[in-house]
Amino acid sequence: MFSFGSIPVGSRLGSGRSVVVGSAGDLWVSLTADLEQSQIGRSADDTSGQVVYLRFVHLSDVFRRRWDTLTVDRLVAVVLSVVAVAEIWLGNVDHRIPVIVVSLVATGSVAIRRRYPFAVGVGVAVLFDLQLALISDPQIVAAGIAYFCALYGLAVWTSTRRFVVGLIVLVAGALLAALGSTLSLSSTAFFTVVSVVVMLLVRRVVGDRERRAQIAERERDVAAREAVVEERARIARELHDVIAHHVSMIVLQAGAERSVLDESNASTREVLETVEETGRSALTEMRRLLGMLRDDQSDPLTPQPGLDDVATLVGQLREAGLPVDLTIEGHRRDLPVGIELSGYRIVQEALTNALKHAGTARARVSVRYGPDSLELEIADDGGIDGAARVPGSGHGLVGMRERVALYGGRFQAARIPGGGFVVKAALPIR
Repeated sequence: MFSFGSIPVGSRLGSGRSVVVGSAGDLWVSLTADLEQSQIGRSADDTSGQVVYLRFVHLSDVFRRRWDTLTVDRLVAVVLSVVAVAEIWLGNVDHRIPVIVVSLVATGSVAIRRRYPFAVGVGVAVLFDLQLALISDPQIVAAGIAYFCALYGLAVWTSTRRFVVGLIVLVAGALLAALGSTLSLSSTAFFTVVSVVVMLLVRRVVGDRERRAQIAERERDVAAREAVVEERARIARELHDVIAHHVSMIVLQAGAERSVLDESNASTREVLETVEETGRSALTEMRRLLGMLRDDQSDPLTPQPGLDDVATLVGQLREAGLPVDLTIEGHRRDLPVGIELSGYRIVQEALTNALKHAGTARARVSVRYGPDSLELEIADDGGIDGAARVPGSGHGLVGMRERVALYGGRFQAARIPGGGFVVKAALPIR
């Protein structure tokens, strides 16, 4: 499944349409159409360079997923084999059959060089040395390309011990082959030295790059996991505070009702006593779980905000320097406390991101009370200068997605073609 920013392709977007993508171009057209057709969305200004970059990223993603490295190696092996046979049969080559065998073995080895880099590198080098010593060099271009592909695999994808052994075999084989051929020893030695130096440089440069890429990937994975764990813990604490309030009310009302009943209502008193004891037990368990989740800098036990507090939040952001337009559509009605809290937190996080990352931007918040869902959209235009004042880590999007997933809703976040960023969330309320 392809991905655009943080939007899973194939998921349902804010306008209610499902995106089924067959290519990167289809993805771009579909996403653009959804953003333009949205009733509460508007396009903004982004630089053309960012648009071109995003299209290039998706095209490369399509190529990478449809054409993995093994498939590419097999295709290259087939092409080199065909070209090598054509070169031999159409050219003036002596000993065609042995040369064809050597060339096909070399070109065919490209298909398995990633799986067996040491065997392919050493085997092809020895085979070419034997050909040089017994037949001379037929100068087959396709076979030469396969030879360097084999040496690249030996240089990059082998352990240090095997790489050293491969270099020794390469140097010794080349020198022995030069003694048994018409080629001068000096030219063979020069070619061998250049090959060894290039292999050492390639191993150093590519090896360091791959190690840095692996370290960066591990760090991103760790940061993402930590962000998920932290946000889930925060959500759990907030839900605890919300649920604990309602359970406490149940316990208090059950206790108050039980205290005014006389002995003639013994069965009712017994039921209320059971409700009270069960509620107190649930509160005790929730407090124990909360103690496990809270850290030294735990959130204060204050009343949790809801959608009615969005206007206050917008006012605070305006005072902080972010122009924000607030639109509320539909009939305001009471929603579950968890939905109210999640909606507020999504708006809060999206506006905070706009304030930090969007430069001199304008933002717009739309809250729509639908018949079956609460729909939120927070968009900014990217600002005039388009410069981010603070680098982002992406953890805010992780938290928003966690909150929406908690209720089985839909979430979308993406750059707007032409500029800015948009966050859409739909939380089911039935």
